[in-house]
Amino acid sequence: MSAASPLLARLRATRNTFGAAAERDKRALLRALSAAKLVTPAQVSALHEDLLFLCAFPGSRATRALARRMLAGIGVRVRGLPKARRETLDDSGIAASTTRHVFPYPVARWIAHSATADAEIDWRNVDDTAVLDALVRPLLTASEREAFDSGEFATREWVRRVRRADARSDLEWLMESAATSVAGSQRFADAWEDAGIPVAWHLRESRESVTHNALTGVTTVTRSGMRRPADDVIADIACPLPSVERLPRARAQRVASSARAALAARCREVNAMTYPNLDEVWWCELGEGAALAVIGIAPAHRLTLETNTGYLLFANGVPIGYGGVTPLFRQANTGINIFDPFRGSEAAFLWTQMLRAFRTLYGSGRFVINAYQFGAGNAEAIASGAFWFYYRLGFRPAIPQARRLAEREAQRMAADRRYRSDARTLKSLAVGDLHLDLPGFSEDDHFDEVLLPRVGALAARMLAREPVWSRPRAARRIAERLAADLAIDDFARWSPRERRGFEFLAPAAAGLPGLGNWQAGDRAALAAMLRAKGAPQERGFALKAQRAPRFFRALRDALRAFPATGGRPR
Repeated sequence: MSAASPLLARLRATRNTFGAAAERDKRALLRALSAAKLVTPAQVSALHEDLLFLCAFPGSRATRALARRMLAGIGVRVRGLPKARRETLDDSGIAASTTRHVFPYPVARWIAHSATADAEIDWRNVDDTAVLDALVRPLLTASEREAFDSGEFATREWVRRVRRADARSDLEWLMESAATSVAGSQRFADAWEDAGIPVAWHLRESRESVTHNALTGVTTVTRSGMRRPADDVIADIACPLPSVERLPRARAQRVASSARAALAARCREVNAMTYPNLDEVWWCELGEGAALAVIGIAPAHRLTLETNTGYLLFANGVPIGYGGVTPLFRQANTGINIFDPFRGSEAAFLWTQMLRAFRTLYGSGRFVINAYQFGAGNAEAIASGAFWFYYRLGFRPAIPQARRLAEREAQRMAADRRYRSDARTLKSLAVGDLHLDLPGFSEDDHFDEVLLPRVGALAARMLAREPVWSRPRAARRIAERLAADLAIDDFARWSPRERRGFEFLAPAAAGLPGLGNWQAGDRAALAAMLRAKGAPQERGFALKAQRAPRFFRALRDALRAFPATGGRPR
């Protein structure tokens, strides 16, 4: 056993204990580990995790300062490992490791241009250069294409021949050329997504690595312990969170960049971090140095009926977890993912406060957890017993059979504290959704997500009835008629954004039967909701959707009656 192993075990055991004596013990262990040689990737990773934990949940400023200084040396420890061992840390995001991933175009472009590390096309994992040829060829001049098409030059050799001398990498040349190409950057972006090009991101000592990613200018808050959820969780969630603000663009940019890096370095993705709306980043203080950033998605990537957002959870400026929240009518789909270094902290308390923040922002009366989050096709969730994390906080299975099984299992655990559900039982529980309902929520307020794909089909049917070939023009015609049906007198004076938002949903709304017979209040609520879809912040749409129950219930009935098929062949 390495001399460092007992020290690491003691640090892991004491890292979330608090008090003057505990802080002295932590610092003594850290000083001993600072001088110790770590001989395996597992040892380096364990120290790295504990240092991050101590920065996020410090018991004293002195402990945090020492942990930060030791984090600065993690890259040196990684580089000191034999190459074969060092590569086992790839995709962890740790300093001096490499993250290899097929990144979405905006993230790949950001890594190539802005990230403070080296990134390159992961040539060793490009199985078929033909997909790259389709990206490169439109970027060439006519005089170059004959040689490129001849096959005399391999794709990688050609890129090296034509890239500018000051390009840091083949990846940067490709992204820069696409940005200035007459072929159009959007066309290139679409082709990039189809091609699935792997990128190797050599993090070195990048500030975007997991090791160094932390918000600057954050006041350190020390801890005396970990917090637990309130006795009445549901009442606590229903109580408005007092500190919620929309960030100015400069701060929003820093938060969104930290969120993007936290996910990209770990090979993870959330659409709102890939396509952030810097005009809609909400900052929610959760106390004791913890904070939640809720990030809206760029208008061009908004969903039809849902308000698609992502979030990053911080503790003393350190990213500790992520996920998304998607309001739909009077419910919201969500879930929580705590990064590995921060397991065993106060996740249950923070989760209830996050739900409280979501309730404050969007007014949701039901929170929905999809089965993947607690085990369906998710081995990690089964191994961690994620179902019981949600169950203990008041979530219950939507499917009666799973609900009865959960009740029996809960009774067995109450009778025997040593009892744990086995993997087979947890897989049986991971069917359907979990629901947590706040006071006042009615089952009639629920909109089944299974129906959502039919919204586009309903819109397509309406567009097909218009006697014009141009679908955008057909949408405008439908929107203008719908505006008249809804008695919108000033539609022509709406901003272009508002009109586009209205046109986005108009084909589906116009397909509802009996719309002209609705009461004036129902028509006004629908008009306000459709207009809000084009606003700079989508929060207004989520709130106004709750005030349009006639629309959602009529749409739900129409979609249930809409003929479904077995899907397109693939």
